Amino acid sequence: MLRLRILNAVAPSYFLGVSGTTMVLQLSLFIPTLFEAPASQVLFSRAAHICFFLYISANVLGNYFLILWFPSECLQSSIRGCPEGGERQPGSHFCKLCSKLILRRDHHCFFTANCIGDRNMRYFLMFGLYTSLVCLYSLVLGVAYLSVEYQLSFHNPLTFLTLLPLS
Repeated sequence: MLRLRILNAVAPSYFLGVSGTTMVLQLSLFIPTLFEAPASQVLFSRAAHICFFLYISANVLGNYFLILWFPSECLQSSIRGCPEGGERQPGSHFCKLCSKLILRRDHHCFFTANCIGDRNMRYFLMFGLYTSLVCLYSLVLGVAYLSVEYQLSFHNPLTFLTLLPLS
């Protein structure tokens, strides 16, 4: 149980740290390197990429904070120990990490250090969708950056092995 409590404390800071690092790399290294030409069409493309990345990043962080802002409905706010101490309704679940009896609980998310239930399920699904989009977009721009910076071609699925001597 101690490991789960430590994970519950560390995972949100890990997620926010990785999100911040991704944002800094995208905005200061990947996008400016890929669109260095001074042509107006390239500048429009650069601005479009920056706007798209900021849009999906804002949606990731916005839905993350909405999950925290609207926690799951709690039937009894502070039950310590055994869930038999309070009246349980059908469909309720006791979370040992939150020490709460929650109505219509889906799971406990460590990245938000919160239970996902009826009130914040919508925000969690949008959070998952936009996180997947920003990961895919970052992967595509990262591969494009490596292709431009190191003159690599990624036509072969095993091309990543050519990056090993560079690391």
